[in-house]
Amino acid sequence: MIKSRDELKEWYKALTKQYEGYVQMSDSRIEPNHLFKTPQTLPKWEELHNETSYIVEMALYQPDSKRSILIRQQNSVWLVMDRVLDGKEPTDSYFTLTENTPKMKIAQIWEEESNEFCLDMGVLEPKYLLFAGFERGEA
Repeated sequence: MIKSRDELKEWYKALTKQYEGYVQMSDSRIEPNHLFKTPQTLPKWEELHNETSYIVEMALYQPDSKRSILIRQQNSVWLVMDRVLDGKEPTDSYFTLTENTPKMKIAQIWEEESNEFCLDMGVLEPKYLLFAGFERGEA
């Protein structure tokens, strides 16, 4: 879904559960207070934003509900993907955000589509990647 800044603000304020993840603001690197290695309450909208800053990217994961949220700023709007993972998605650990950050788990979302090269049969196609929390104690 696509949201304006005001719509994103209201939507963000409704996120009341605890999340792990990160927020990348337009005027800074990912700061320690914008990196949530364990589930925690999100900072207030006003704590994140000043007069000119805005969210460039945000990835959140709520472990209890398996809710994954990805927000990316695109021109003057924000693209918001909000999905509950069912646990069947393949998950890999790819990279860290900072030196002392555990590896991020990334869920691969595949959806069936008709494929002309397979006699129009349904074939799983990769659609997108979603943040699925941080690795905990795995290799």
